[in-house]
Amino acid sequence: MINFLNLQYFLVLCEEMNFRRAAQKLHITQQSLSGHINKLETSFGVPLFDRKQPLTLTPAGMYLRKRAAEFLAMQDDLQKELLDIGGMIGGSLTVGSTHARSQVLLPAAFRAFQEKYPQVSVKLFEGSTDELENGIRNGTLDVSIGYLTEGSSQITTIPLYEENIIVVIPDTVIERYFPNHTILSTRKPDLSFVMSCLESCPFLAMTQTSRTPTFTRRYLQYLNISPNIFLETKNVGTLLSFCSAGLGVSIFPETFITYSQYDFSHHCFYTIEDYDSKNIIVLNYRNTRYLSKTIQAFVNTVREVVDAQTGLGANR
Repeated sequence: MINFLNLQYFLVLCEEMNFRRAAQKLHITQQSLSGHINKLETSFGVPLFDRKQPLTLTPAGMYLRKRAAEFLAMQDDLQKELLDIGGMIGGSLTVGSTHARSQVLLPAAFRAFQEKYPQVSVKLFEGSTDELENGIRNGTLDVSIGYLTEGSSQITTIPLYEENIIVVIPDTVIERYFPNHTILSTRKPDLSFVMSCLESCPFLAMTQTSRTPTFTRRYLQYLNISPNIFLETKNVGTLLSFCSAGLGVSIFPETFITYSQYDFSHHCFYTIEDYDSKNIIVLNYRNTRYLSKTIQAFVNTVREVVDAQTGLGANR
């Protein structure tokens, strides 16, 4: 008899292609993971992995990978359908978001959802934009929140809000590189001054793992500027903390500043308007999977929270 847990562990090993990493991800020992895989191979009577280094799937393993994902998706849909037939909102919900976006929107959304539906267990997956899109496509995520991506007939996209992209310039940087400049009294930098800052001052950059650094690179190319990069990191939180501390100029989505835990009261801001700079933040779900009442309830809750938050729903 096929065990759901064995199939789940099999798919994680297929994803990692490494027993140690897969076991760590599952929070079990390598020996335990190996036991689950051995049980599957014994049940089917065929090897699923070629255990030579590097680990690879056998033809049977490649076929099972596809069918196991379909089988578990059907099992998950069935569970949701039965809950709906019983008139219940319950079970679990897997939500995907980038780490930075989670800090901006999800605390309020999760709190509102928990107050309405405390019986639902929510799992949060934080990953890159590409990982979120793949999670929706392969069914490991019920819902994702992030940037508008290329259209797909299998994915329903609900626009939540638009956000500006802004250049953030610490006062300490202005004082160091442009002493006695009138901008410190007007607090309204124009494009000419911003270009001077981007050319002359230390720049804090995101590594190429999401949409924001892609936009930043294209915008700098549009301005024909090669910035003096002082720091490059993939962590938006680190970038925000360094910019807040006055180490350099940077570019962020405006909501990251509005809802930041860091102090930006001694910074000047320039909203980018001379370039296609609007981020459209959306909620995605796969329309080829069963849309449970639980998922519908979460979608509605997120939209209500966005509408209630100043600067988010108002820009939709």
